[in-house]
This record gives sequence, structure tokens and C-alpha cells, in this order.
Amino acid sequence: MPRSILFLGATGYIGSSVLAAILKADPSASVTVVARKASVLAGFEAADPRIKAVQGSLDDHSALAKLAEAHDVVINTADADGLESTKAILRGLKARHAATGTRPILIHTSGTGVLSDDAAGEYAGSEVFTDAEAEPSATPPLLPISALKPARFHRVVDLEIEGADRAGYVYTYIIIPSTIYGISSTVFSDKGLANPQSQQVPHMTRIGIERGVPAQFGQGLNLWPNVEVHDLADLYALVYDAATKPGPGDHGANGYYFGASGEHSLRQLYEAIGAELFALGLVSTPEPRTLDKAELQRFTAGSVYLGSNSRARAIHSARLGWKPKNAGNDPFLASIKEDVDWTVSHDRGRGADGKFAFGPGPVRVEDGAEGGWKLASA
Repeated sequence: MPRSILFLGATGYIGSSVLAAILKADPSASVTVVARKASVLAGFEAADPRIKAVQGSLDDHSALAKLAEAHDVVINTADADGLESTKAILRGLKARHAATGTRPILIHTSGTGVLSDDAAGEYAGSEVFTDAEAEPSATPPLLPISALKPARFHRVVDLEIEGADRAGYVYTYIIIPSTIYGISSTVFSDKGLANPQSQQVPHMTRIGIERGVPAQFGQGLNLWPNVEVHDLADLYALVYDAATKPGPGDHGANGYYFGASGEHSLRQLYEAIGAELFALGLVSTPEPRTLDKAELQRFTAGSVYLGSNSRARAIHSARLGWKPKNAGNDPFLASIKEDVDWTVSHDRGRGADGKFAFGPGPVRVEDGAEGGWKLASA
């Protein structure tokens, strides 16, 4: 029988890329997509006859549980931190197991923010985590995800999902993307149905434009992993394939997969953004300057999250067969020019009042169009 998939987050940057990859990986699957806007829903159905669109949101927990109960597989790319929506999904999958006797599948999206520390840009962290077993003899030593405390960012949701797998009514898989880069090109993003751009580079681009000088947190010495968006989508397709084969593969506490294929210092990112903004005449100098306390309050509500370290090695993902085409740092750094140019040319991140929106983390702002990812001049 063809599998039925409930797909959450299809209008997002990760989601639209993953949806395209899943539809390619399983041509016989039927997919239910949930979104808020009627015009966007119609666009998804028109883009692929295998898609059924349902109007709704993750905030309607009763409806979400019923939708999960009606599907063999749930893929959530919408919210890494929605504990109540995650519980609703799990309730639905538990009911499906009780009714069918078959364990359904949940593929959830977390993030390498779960590894973040409080470096504030002042040092390169020494803790490096693996999505496989610990390797204390490696250089540097690799720590397992199980070493993370429950208070870590995203972790409470990840542990809720682990617990559901351990209870025996669902097979769970958690994919942990890092800094994602590249402009996504799929049938959905190309039609304006989904956001084609990531968050971190646009966020720092907007701050630089607003203050007239490229920005950095602390000295920019902290380290983050990175991954190209289409490579990340390939990882989801591999996890989906492994999860749906006879024998569910590694799952639950052993079902973590890092989406990480390079590692950069944030100073490299800030310098690349600064160089492009200076070339465009949008800042007075290409040299990044540290955000002071007043600026931090203005632009990030005081948060120094992008000054944290987050270090990951995607060993489990590699064992699954993941071979990213854009490995290492060169593709990431080369992509920043396009990312900055795209942000500027699309006037991305301005609210209805024409002003940039800022908040405690990277802020995604639709530019007001129905379906909304069009050129500001269009």
C-alpha cells in the first residue's frame, strides 16, 4: 500500500526543500500538507497531484492529533521547540498504533542549537558532539548526544520524542541541522509558495545595513557547523528511506542524525557579509565591529545566541550513506554573496511599516504578499 505522510512546515525553507526530496524518494506516497493561507494551499495541490492541502496550524492540538492519527508517517520541519504540538502529534501516533497494531513513524527536526554554549563570541569551544557513539580517543574527543542536559535548547522536545519511541508505539528519528545556507530551488519555492532562504545570514545582513557597519558578536571566535540546503534535504530522504524499509534502522535514542558538512568561525561569516555590504555601498567599512550592549538590546533583545559555539560531527549520517555535495567551508563562504544580494534585492525582513524587524533570534518576516516571497519591486 502507498504510504500516507503528514508533512508539517512545507512553506518553510527546510520544509519545502525536504518535501521535494521526499516526493522524489517515494513516488507512490500521498502527502498531506498543512498551511494557514488558502492561496498557498491551492498552490501546493496544483504543484503536485500527490499533495492534499489542509488549512490549519500547529496551535490546534486536537486537529493536529487527528491528522497524525490518520497517517503512516509524520515529518515535522515546522517547529523544533513546540512541546505541546509535539505531544499532540505523539498522541495521534499512539492512537494509530493502538488501532492498527503497526508502529507509525515520526521524523522530527531539531537543530544544532541544542549544542550551543555561552561563549558570546569570545572563544572557540572545545566540546564536540557526534550523532553516533562517543569517541573519547578522537582528536578532539567526541561526546554523545546523551551527554546533553535536559535544559539545553531544543532538548526537552527531543527527549519527549525519545520517550515515545522507548514506549514502543512509534519509531522516531531526529534530524539536527546546523547553519543552513544556499537559496533553495524547488517547485514550491520557485512558485513563491515557500521561503527559499535561511535565517542567520539575512539576520546579520539586516543588522549591518541598519547600523551602517557590519556586525559581530564578541570577537567572532565561536564555531558553528554548516550544511547546504539541498544536501540537507538529501539527508532527510535517506532517513525516510531507512525508516520505511523492513526493519526500522536506528531509531529513538540511537536515531539522531546531524546535518553538518563544514565548520566555520563566525568571524569568517561576519567578514564575508561585511565585504559584500561594503561592495554594495550599504556600510561605511567592510570591517565587522562588535555589537555593544545597547545594540544587542535593540537588535536581539539582549541575546548573544549567535555568539555561541555549536560543534558537531555527522558520523551517523555518513554511515547511513549521506555524502553532501558541498562539503567543507569553501562552498559556505562562497554562498554568502548570493545570500546577501538576495536579502537586499528582495528587501527581505521588512515589516508592513517598511522597517526591519529584529528580535531575540533570527527573525523571518514575510514581505506581506499572499504567498509571499516576491521581489519588493514587483
